Amino acid sequence: MLEKRKIRVLVVDDEVSIRESLKGFLEDHEYDVVAAGTAEESLAYILESEFSAAIIDLRLPRMNGETLIKRASQLRPEMRFIIHTGSIDYTLSKELITIGMFKEDVFYKPIHSLSLIVEGIKKILDRN
Repeated sequence: MLEKRKIRVLVVDDEVSIRESLKGFLEDHEYDVVAAGTAEESLAYILESEFSAAIIDLRLPRMNGETLIKRASQLRPEMRFIIHTGSIDYTLSKELITIGMFKEDVFYKPIHSLSLIVEGIKKILDRN
């Protein structure tokens, strides 16, 4: 019997507890997860491997999440993104809308159920 190919997800958050919580939760839901604490680290992962989706915090040291998404999208146009942010007044820029993001791809911390992130991943991947 063939094993179902796991969906690869990149989690980028500078807060260790959030990053590891998301990673563990997604692994429990059968995703293949790689976690990074900085935009630079995540770009290195994106260059060396393919990911179906990424969950990105906006407030990262040095390079912010929006800039990261723009660069990652240039490197891997097929990749899809979810923003996970504590910025309650954040709205998507025109540039992120142009690359295919929607307002429902933005999740605000604290999220009351990580299952919403799983549903978000399914939605963004179904768009392809």
